Amino acid sequence: MIVAILRLMLRIERYIIIALLTVAPTTAQDFRPPELNVQFHRAHTAWATGNSLLEAKARIDRVLEAIPDDIEALKLRAAILMDLERPEEALRDASHAARNAPEDGEAHLLRCESAVLIDRNVVAKEALETASDLFLGRTSHYVRLSNCALRLEAMTRAESLARVAVAQDASDPRGYVQLARVFAATGRSDDALALMNRMVDSGVLSRSAVMADSQLAALFR
Repeated sequence: MIVAILRLMLRIERYIIIALLTVAPTTAQDFRPPELNVQFHRAHTAWATGNSLLEAKARIDRVLEAIPDDIEALKLRAAILMDLERPEEALRDASHAARNAPEDGEAHLLRCESAVLIDRNVVAKEALETASDLFLGRTSHYVRLSNCALRLEAMTRAESLARVAVAQDASDPRGYVQLARVFAATGRSDDALALMNRMVDSGVLSRSAVMADSQLAALFR
């Protein structure tokens, strides 16, 4: 009898845990109607493929007109606006996203990138510090944040972020390339060259890819 009761209790507890895990957090995205969801994904595709930034902007505008606090849409429009060379507007969207989702590292990354472009260095440095303390889901995010740090002449932070990118995915050449750029920018050309040679020899990076990058190609001359 005791064993049966314990089994029943465990079963009930498991059901409760499953129920809790399947309750989605309440966000703007949860309430995005299907037609606006289609607009969002078509905007993302138009931006990611580079087919039409203006189409991407028009589609994401429709989403944000209906749901002004849609975090993913705000981040996407910020990225589109930067590609359209409208960093002031991008900073507004990125800041809006960061205020509503302060734990979203990508939102702070976008704040940093857009602020750097318009020499808002105080804002950029604050965003850099905040983003560095948060989890960034992609290797490319750490590479981009490291590049922001380079532009802000925060060399130690630039190197540490590039090393995180390498550690996150050792098969992705972007982290190594960024680390080599940091080495070159800090007068450590020998370290940059040695790293690039190791990557080429190990097959992670092709020599043609290195030579296509003007900064890194200079190391081989």
